[in-house]
Amino acid sequence: MIILEKPYVSAPLVDYLEKKQIPVLHNDMAQWLTEQGHRLNLLNDTQFVECYQQNKQLYAVSENALVWLYAQLPKSELVQKVKILKDKAEFRRICQQIYPDFYYKEVEMKALRDLNPDELPLPLVLKPSVGFLSVGVYIVRNKEEWQAALDDIDQNFAKQCAVFPETVVRSEMFVLEQFIVGEEYAVDAYYDAEGKPNIINIFHHIFKDETDVSDRLYCMSKQIFESNYHAFNQFCIDLNSVLQLKNFPMHVEFRVDKHTGKAIPIEVNPLRFAGMCLNDLTRHTCGLLPVQAFFEGTHPDYNTMWNGIEDDVFSFIVLDKPYDTNRQLDFERIRRHFHGVLETRDIKNPAMSIWGFLFTKTTPEHREELQEILHSSLEEFMI
Repeated sequence: MIILEKPYVSAPLVDYLEKKQIPVLHNDMAQWLTEQGHRLNLLNDTQFVECYQQNKQLYAVSENALVWLYAQLPKSELVQKVKILKDKAEFRRICQQIYPDFYYKEVEMKALRDLNPDELPLPLVLKPSVGFLSVGVYIVRNKEEWQAALDDIDQNFAKQCAVFPETVVRSEMFVLEQFIVGEEYAVDAYYDAEGKPNIINIFHHIFKDETDVSDRLYCMSKQIFESNYHAFNQFCIDLNSVLQLKNFPMHVEFRVDKHTGKAIPIEVNPLRFAGMCLNDLTRHTCGLLPVQAFFEGTHPDYNTMWNGIEDDVFSFIVLDKPYDTNRQLDFERIRRHFHGVLETRDIKNPAMSIWGFLFTKTTPEHREELQEILHSSLEEFMI
């Protein structure tokens, strides 16, 4: 069962849903897709709830779907566990059983200015207790950055929150937590009917510097997967010793502490894999759509999934559009720039601050292309 929602649903996902006739909630997004000619197996609210109560296997492409879920299944075990994971403070309280030395503190937004930055264990991360992407997220290293963060919250955070429903971003509570110096990774995994974790992919979220919080570049490779699999899988096992999740997909963000090598979870995003169409990258490595893996109870063959592509890096590149431009991106020019373009997706949605996405396969001799696009303003590709 699946809930399709704005802002984006990928074509390979829709093709899979049509082919397998997976039950789809009949909402505005599903209706729009049927009007485009797609033959989806649509269920109304009542039918969808009844179907869920029978098979207990639900996926949502966007956290916007939580609005419907909270309204239709308010007392379900599923909603209670989703709310735990969505509340960053509650998630940290759970994680203290696994990471007892990790610092976090929950503070009301109106009380942030009462805190003395000299008494805080800087550097730290300041973020809303319930949030999405980088909305309201600040890395604070000193008193000046603390003041700048509070000023930005006062001036802009309420406007940013207005774009999302309260189930996705709320403004009244913030969390202060320890800033982990190290590399960031994103993991798509699900718990099966017995509660066993199955990791489908591991992405290295690469930043251009320590102040960067953008989503420009995600990479996956044999080295990235195999050097991190055991640590990330162990976290999934430890988490489920507390939550007892079953038939549950999730997208987990980690940082690996460069001093200790320990993998620390940043957050768990429930009922979905990587947003937009990042998780589609797995189609280009092992031919598997992650949603298919969840619904069919499978995962990549860890022993053979990198055969023949051991030295290649597969990347997902977000072609983000500046808010203050009316220019367009020349997709043909950007395709010519890379040696291993697998796919481009032109997102013709003026409501999104994204031109599109680029999937690439990079051999060792062209690895510099990834650093170039990471640091690019994309000016050279604009028309």
